[in-house]
Amino acid sequence: MFENSSVMILKVVNKAVEVCKLELKAETQVAICSTFSNAVEDLIADKGKVMFDGSYKPHEDEFLAIENFQLQDDIKDAVRDPMEVAAYQRVDEEFPEIRAIFVGQREEIGEAEKFTVAFQRFRKDQYISTKWYNLFFENDTFFQEKRFGISISDTVDCYFSDGELQFVSYFFARQVFDLSEYYRSATDQEVQSFSANDKLSIENPTDFQSMANSWIRRKIAMINDSGVLENYTASKIKSLAKAAGIEITVDDKKVVIPSDKEKVKIILGFLDEEAYKGPFSQTTYIANSKRKVQQN
Repeated sequence: MFENSSVMILKVVNKAVEVCKLELKAETQVAICSTFSNAVEDLIADKGKVMFDGSYKPHEDEFLAIENFQLQDDIKDAVRDPMEVAAYQRVDEEFPEIRAIFVGQREEIGEAEKFTVAFQRFRKDQYISTKWYNLFFENDTFFQEKRFGISISDTVDCYFSDGELQFVSYFFARQVFDLSEYYRSATDQEVQSFSANDKLSIENPTDFQSMANSWIRRKIAMINDSGVLENYTASKIKSLAKAAGIEITVDDKKVVIPSDKEKVKIILGFLDEEAYKGPFSQTTYIANSKRKVQQN
């Protein structure tokens, strides 16, 4: 895989992401492409595929996948014709920020094209800083290298194949791509509407909206989509919570959402069915992910 592929960069210029090519010596290019090929195997080989919905954290023997992922056209163009891609160079005496490194290949299957592309997110510590003493060993002596450089690791964070984006960590994959359209999260308007829900009594709606981080927004979206607040009364929610070992206060037929952030997480986790009592220990747990059991 990736034989004769070029090594590409996703760079950030004025907040826009652009594709450029990393000019390399032939042996270095071959070595990097081979490393990426092996890294793809490490990412997905012998692992079970789980379709991504934002609510499940995969185990070590699983990976996540987004079907019908729209790979941007300039990445496809770069894989089609790498000779037409501009080299990664200084702009106004500085090298542009790097978001990711990628290698890819294209196959023709009848009249259709098949793209396979492997991406590695680029971290700040992969820049070889010219401010430090970068020492390299040669002829039994260390010498200082002051030129700008970058380091490429031996891992792949996401892999595109057959219209599907595959990855293990959503946190890492979203550093390469904007995945917001594939990940349900409550908008500001939804957060405001949730805080005004007639089944809820939120002590301080303004503070609640301010503390609505990505986790809380995800819970709000899942709770809204499940319809639990429409289908269950506050008293029923309270009794179900009690059975799970979770204390919920009801006031004037409304579930009270306190100002304490940890208590908010417990209540929202319960409303999203991520809080439960262990059947053997009878201990109450908060899960960090969930996945439906496939019934045969």
